Amino acid sequence: MHDSNPSPSSQDPGRERPPRARRMPTWLAILALLIAGAVFAQWLRAAAAPATLAAAGPADAARAAPVNLRSLDIRVRDAVSGRALDSNLLVHARGETARVHDLRVTGPGGRVATLAAGEYELVVSASGHADLSTRVSIDAAQPLPLTLWLPPSQPSDALDLLALKAAACARCAVFSGHVYDQVSGRPLDGAHVSSSQGARTQTDDQGYFELPATLPAALNHDSEALPATIELSIAAANHRTQRLLGLPLLNDSRHLIVDLMPGAGSANEDRSHVQAQARQRQDQQRPVSPADAARNAADAERIDADAALDPRRPASLAIAKQLAAQAATVPVPSSIRVGTNCSGRSCTGVSVYAFEDYVGRGLDEEWIPSWDPDSLAAGAVAYRSYAAYYVAHPVNSRYDICSSTSCQAFNADSVAATVAAAAATRGVLLTRDGQTAAFSEYSSENNAWDDPSDGLSCVNNDLSCGNGRNGSPRNNWPCIADEVGRGRGCFGHGRGMSQWGSQRWAANNGRDWKWIANHYFNNNNSPAGLRNAFLANDGGGAPGGDAIVFDAFESGVGRFNSAPTLSGSTTGISTASLAQQDCATRKNGSCSLRVLLKDDPAVATAWAVRLLSGGGTPANNLELIRAGGKVGFWIYTGGSGLSASLSIDDSDGTERAIARAIPTGQWTYLEWALDDPAQWNAWAGASNGQIDAAGVRLDAVWLLREQTSFDVNVYLDDVQIAH
Repeated sequence: MHDSNPSPSSQDPGRERPPRARRMPTWLAILALLIAGAVFAQWLRAAAAPATLAAAGPADAARAAPVNLRSLDIRVRDAVSGRALDSNLLVHARGETARVHDLRVTGPGGRVATLAAGEYELVVSASGHADLSTRVSIDAAQPLPLTLWLPPSQPSDALDLLALKAAACARCAVFSGHVYDQVSGRPLDGAHVSSSQGARTQTDDQGYFELPATLPAALNHDSEALPATIELSIAAANHRTQRLLGLPLLNDSRHLIVDLMPGAGSANEDRSHVQAQARQRQDQQRPVSPADAARNAADAERIDADAALDPRRPASLAIAKQLAAQAATVPVPSSIRVGTNCSGRSCTGVSVYAFEDYVGRGLDEEWIPSWDPDSLAAGAVAYRSYAAYYVAHPVNSRYDICSSTSCQAFNADSVAATVAAAAATRGVLLTRDGQTAAFSEYSSENNAWDDPSDGLSCVNNDLSCGNGRNGSPRNNWPCIADEVGRGRGCFGHGRGMSQWGSQRWAANNGRDWKWIANHYFNNNNSPAGLRNAFLANDGGGAPGGDAIVFDAFESGVGRFNSAPTLSGSTTGISTASLAQQDCATRKNGSCSLRVLLKDDPAVATAWAVRLLSGGGTPANNLELIRAGGKVGFWIYTGGSGLSASLSIDDSDGTERAIARAIPTGQWTYLEWALDDPAQWNAWAGASNGQIDAAGVRLDAVWLLREQTSFDVNVYLDDVQIAH
């Protein structure tokens, strides 16, 4: 501090000193200087924080983040091989409190995002791979490490080729896999892989291996037996040996992704099938903690209250009748957040998968892959619906579903048979309301009779249906005849699909997957209580042989030769949007119509795209007969949140059809009945909300979506009329 008064030594010692203001004590001056210096130093440290994070690893970054921020460790991997991917990652803040403080690369496929509390959308892309998006919620707790698994753009046939190799020998199995360093993500060259049968091999420079195995003759053709098992050991220099115990032996191929932790010693992991684990555990049924049991009960009560068919509620009867008459179109999630390394529903990591990839990889954990293909396909529908329900009703803010049996068992392995079953039923799920996925329960053996001598635990609290029947009336699951289970002791909760029943109906009675799913979930069109879920997105609305295709796009864009923005009714998209023939993506034939939608940044409105047929001139379009006529088309999109509609030139104006949701990542047939007034709304002219004329013409296909800054591709194929 500076004192404006002269010092005592500069004054006349004999002269009386004039009065002066009191000076701050020296110790206070020093203290003030120290405080000011500390504040300035803190300001410098805050200003330098981004540079510190740039050079830090995930652990250091978490320590370096300011107190009100959280560091999210992100990895991006190939969903098939597990290798680390160089990728582009966008983090979009959603809401007022969300803020991206920093985003740094930490190594191959690695990022650290430093984020304020709030909601975020992550979009990741990599060359040769499909994009993947997910949501992230940041709160006061440290975020769980997040791994995003990107599926390759072109499907790999490697697993199928190995399955053919296994099928060439009736008792052969093939294990393949990739081995990585868990910390760095680099592939481990020269890792030793051996089996309990004595087979040995080493990984190549990509970490890849193949290992043959042999099935015991006694179990190979027994459809009621659990698979035999094998143990694999994976060892690498300076890494902890990993032993995989109880792997099912299948006349098929299984691919593994193995991450080895640096260090010494070994670790065992039980990889036996959940059907075998349940028989080995003390309580012989899926163990759940009291908290998880309470959550399961709450889920069931909510479903019971909201979705059951109740004669006292006419609306529920009307919905069931409608779903039975015509398959609904229900949106399918594009991705799913899976809690990993779980104890019950409490997990320490999160993996994000493309939704259909999750179904294909997880089904083998719940259904036995050696079962009949129609049993596996029926299982895929139940497995998919269960997962889709939890995407809409997440276990918690961090992940949608856990990977343990407290939710639905899952790991990253893939088996050719169950991957094929998921592909054969892609997008098909169950619905009770025609709009959302049903809570599709299933358990091992649902026969309503407890065999006291089988040593298995029955957790169905209402066995009143009796032997040879399924159900749990106390829990609003009515009884149904299920003779394939007669004499089999209850080993489950009695609700929904019987897993062993699905196998017996398929393998011993020749029933297909649709019949099996309908049998257990709607009593083959005799719904009651919670047995009122119907198949959605199963192509049931696709036309038969009497359909007339008036635009197949084999030789060009057909009547859809106008730009998406030509109509003045189109809103929200820019003139850079286009419609053109595309011969890489199609449902039938060789080509389809690709519609590329680009946002118009100058406006903040939802997208409503009127894609004109015949340039909007009725005379340019075919006449459509109203009586018994249904107009439809096949449609595909990789984007979420889209719906489609039609507009029809009627005698009194233009009627517009109700919008139907477009599921993500699958070809879906959408159609509208011309003679059903419930499917039409008045739109232009003197229209009255129904088709009146005996003959009408298609005006346009409509594509609808909330505004997004992302480009969206939509593909149309085989626009047609069926009678």
